[in-house]
Amino acid sequence: MLVCTVTDVRDFMEKLFLKDTFDGFQLMEAVIVTANTFVIDGHIREEYYTKEEWEQLAEKKVSRWKELRPLCFQMIKGKKTPESMKLVFRMADSGVEKLLIQSGLTFQLTDVEGLFFNVRYENDKLQLTSGVSMKLFTMDKSLERFWEQRLQGFLKQAEIVCEQ
Repeated sequence: MLVCTVTDVRDFMEKLFLKDTFDGFQLMEAVIVTANTFVIDGHIREEYYTKEEWEQLAEKKVSRWKELRPLCFQMIKGKKTPESMKLVFRMADSGVEKLLIQSGLTFQLTDVEGLFFNVRYENDKLQLTSGVSMKLFTMDKSLERFWEQRLQGFLKQAEIVCEQ
């Protein structure tokens, strides 16, 4: 599991809320504490859509950050910073499938529940944590290590500096 502290919180927040840096990820959950506590469950509710609309949705499990980012930004913008914030991001299945091919590992998409990273902001500190959830029991941590490397590469490419 990768655990790191972001050194430039202001820059990270700009990339998170004002740029498309994280738009390719799904948002599983958001808890934003300001004057109120806001909780977002990113799971898409099939019941809300007609059958035709549901069939047109590419990723049918979880909303993309791109779609929820404006709403979350609306909750935090203002003169005061949030007291705390927790965001749980997930790589879309299409990305997991590509990552599995690139890794050369023997795991299949059906073996993987998700590749995650959490953003936690509290007391002016911002911490990132990675995680892998499998649908099967395994002691093999090779996928977890590969995901950590990919996430570190993503952060480096996005010019986000972290201290482990």
